[in-house]
Amino acid sequence: MESVLHILKPRKIFIIVFAVAVALAAGGLSFIEPLKYSASIQLLITQRAAFTLDPYTAIRSTELIGENLAQLVKTSAFLDRVIESGYAIDRSYFNIPERRRRRLWIETIDANHVRGTGLLKIIAYHQKKDEAVKLVAATAFLLSTQGSDYIGRDINVRLVDAPLVSRFPVKPNVPLNMVAGIFVGAVLGSGWVWIQHRKKKHHGELL
Repeated sequence: MESVLHILKPRKIFIIVFAVAVALAAGGLSFIEPLKYSASIQLLITQRAAFTLDPYTAIRSTELIGENLAQLVKTSAFLDRVIESGYAIDRSYFNIPERRRRRLWIETIDANHVRGTGLLKIIAYHQKKDEAVKLVAATAFLLSTQGSDYIGRDINVRLVDAPLVSRFPVKPNVPLNMVAGIFVGAVLGSGWVWIQHRKKKHHGELL
């Protein structure tokens, strides 16, 4: 059986050009989406009754609270509170049909609990830097002042980092899309070369 490398090597220029073309196309298509900046903030979750628990149970309990808060942040009910939080958030941005509104909010806000700690990282994405800051600040404010109401436990949620805004747009991730395009293009180009080789070989056997 012929080596795959032996078959692909003579057409390596074609494969490279095809991969680069797909990468450029992926990069170009990325700009169809509006460019968005990010604003991030970190919160620390602690339990007032943690001293009565053993260390492992305390950490696991805090992780569970952090994971619950991370999911809560992405709900439409929480979005309503963010808009009404007094941070002068642009209401028109979310003034769209409910299904699209929920999808937009999930794309706008990201919350991740850092495993093994009580840290909860919140990131907001928006076309305007100031709106991203207001969204993440409002989210942090609600969690720090009403966290116990959401979870139903005696917890403290406090701010440990001021909002940090990206200097440049972070969405869409053009470099990542182009790298993925190179990989996909190389695979497709190699597949096309292989198929053409098999067709020619089969045709030769028939003759």
